Amino acid sequence: MDTDTMLKENGADMIKMQELIRTLNEASNAYYNEDREKMSDFEYDKLYDALCLLEQETGVQMSDSPTMKVGYTVLSGLQKVNHDKRMLSLDKTKDVLKLKSFLGEQEGLLSWKLDGLTIVLKYKDGKLLQAVTRGNGEIGEDVTHNGLFFKYVPHKICFQGELTIRGEAVIAYADFKE
Repeated sequence: MDTDTMLKENGADMIKMQELIRTLNEASNAYYNEDREKMSDFEYDKLYDALCLLEQETGVQMSDSPTMKVGYTVLSGLQKVNHDKRMLSLDKTKDVLKLKSFLGEQEGLLSWKLDGLTIVLKYKDGKLLQAVTRGNGEIGEDVTHNGLFFKYVPHKICFQGELTIRGEAVIAYADFKE
């Protein structure tokens, strides 16, 4: 099916999809780059899920769709770091089979969803060398200067060789309120 035929058959869906993409991208930009919230997480997730459904039903996924992106675009003056391996994000699911499929043959540790800052910690011969944010999944920001002050991030560990730990840096509700 050519693009013109697809657009004629799915015209209303395509318009709705473009509106959802614009709204979600504006909300993401405001949240990640302007430190302001245009909508609640609940509202964002509802629109995101509607977009996913439209993309699935139409078989179309636009290049600027937030479903094609992970994290945010790095805009600050912090040093940029290329990740050794892409930092992917797991779609929201309650389906155990999807989780097993995501892990494949790899081992994984699952926990309750915690919202925070995805962080990569790199150690060499037991010493913390670098702390990097997820960024857009391929390029993050070096936040080692902040990582040294994270409460439960050890500066030294009993490990020889190179070790990379990927996880979520979270703040407790009590600390946030304080």
